[in-house]
Amino acid sequence: MSSAQGQRIQANCKIIWGDADYDLDLETDDWVTYACSIKKDFGWHLGPPLTMTGICNSEEQAWRELERMLDVWARQVQSGQPMTKAQALEIFGGPNGHNTLILGKAFDVVKKRGINL
Repeated sequence: MSSAQGQRIQANCKIIWGDADYDLDLETDDWVTYACSIKKDFGWHLGPPLTMTGICNSEEQAWRELERMLDVWARQVQSGQPMTKAQALEIFGGPNGHNTLILGKAFDVVKKRGINL
């Protein structure tokens, strides 16, 4: 990740979750698939994950996916409007929208059960 990319990610974190320090982490178990996660850095410990990318095929793709997600999410937060299903699918649908179909079905089940997200 470039320092410019890291700065953009940190700036979007502040828009979404407020002014704080955030720990950006790249994770892999097999050196083939990668995911990025974000945790709030309290100085003496890290908070729970705030969000995480879907599985990506390279380190670079994982960082790009994190930046893409946060960019869309930050713009949605700045709009001041409630998040729509379409926006949630765009943000959380995974790299290239790979998880959009299954996530959309999950949203429909949640809505059918009367659960507000």
